[in-house]
Amino acid sequence: MKRVLLSAPFDKPWSNGPYLETALRELGCDVWRFDFRSSPDPNEQIVRMAENFSPALHIIWKGEAYLPETLHRLSELGTYSVLWHPDISLPPWLPALAQAADLCCVQSRAMLGPFCRAGIRDPQWLMEGVTPSCFAYDTITPAEWRKYECDVGLIGTVDHTPGYLRRLWALERLMREGWHVKWWGRRVSLLRNPVRAWLSPARRAWGGGPVWGPSYAKACHCAKILLTLPPDPQAPGGLSNGAFMATGVGAFYLSLYRQGMEEFFDLGREVVAFHDEDEMVEKVRYYLSHEEERRAVAEAGRQRTLGNYTNHHAFRRLFSIIAGRGGPRA
Repeated sequence: MKRVLLSAPFDKPWSNGPYLETALRELGCDVWRFDFRSSPDPNEQIVRMAENFSPALHIIWKGEAYLPETLHRLSELGTYSVLWHPDISLPPWLPALAQAADLCCVQSRAMLGPFCRAGIRDPQWLMEGVTPSCFAYDTITPAEWRKYECDVGLIGTVDHTPGYLRRLWALERLMREGWHVKWWGRRVSLLRNPVRAWLSPARRAWGGGPVWGPSYAKACHCAKILLTLPPDPQAPGGLSNGAFMATGVGAFYLSLYRQGMEEFFDLGREVVAFHDEDEMVEKVRYYLSHEEERRAVAEAGRQRTLGNYTNHHAFRRLFSIIAGRGGPRA
């Protein structure tokens, strides 16, 4: 696409907006970015940007701040709007906005049915991927090795709230087994958690705040095993972007099994899955003592992701879908 207006969150260092913007630029697009969450009047501001920039395409990642009439106004200006909804949800504001868009995309195929039943015309499956250049770095310093090195690492929220409690229990179990465990993310808060979580050994395994870009890649490289326990709910027909970020930077990816994983990776050869805590412990023990196998799995997973699941792949597929529907061409 010659000119692309990208509406996405850019308000936090780990927001997805910069990853999407970089991939579009690397594909040769002329990109204007807009952080709709930080604007006091996103609907008027996006219209003014379209008037000044004359984009052929407007890609909206989530987009809860927009009104359907705003997309109609952009259409009158000749801008084709794509609403890309990556979550396993159908919030009340979404159907009307998706109906106003020229195209709606979802991260999981399991969401296609609910979107169609909500009156959204011909939604398309489009998985987000990794933008490798955003994770590149020159070296890992000795201080960084000390910060990130561990037997098992986890990146993400760990607390007593629904969806994340399983992570707390898993980290506690691994620590009882005697392994060196660390996790990175928002610190466990006593205000949001019972004393049980505050006193948990897992809280004391906190390695630091959120990691992103090069720091994310370094945390993955310094952990012998990267443990993933996706929060509930889950849906088949898609994987969270974290799976592609971790494998894309070369982590050994050990994940709680979710339905359909084998569609994207060769389980046991490119990533490793488990079904319960006992199997998790068994596989951690095995791969910590089989370094060559562990490195081979990590490399195979990296090659799979870089060859199939980057944001460049996602955008090429998106452009193909748009062209097939008679929209603006690249």
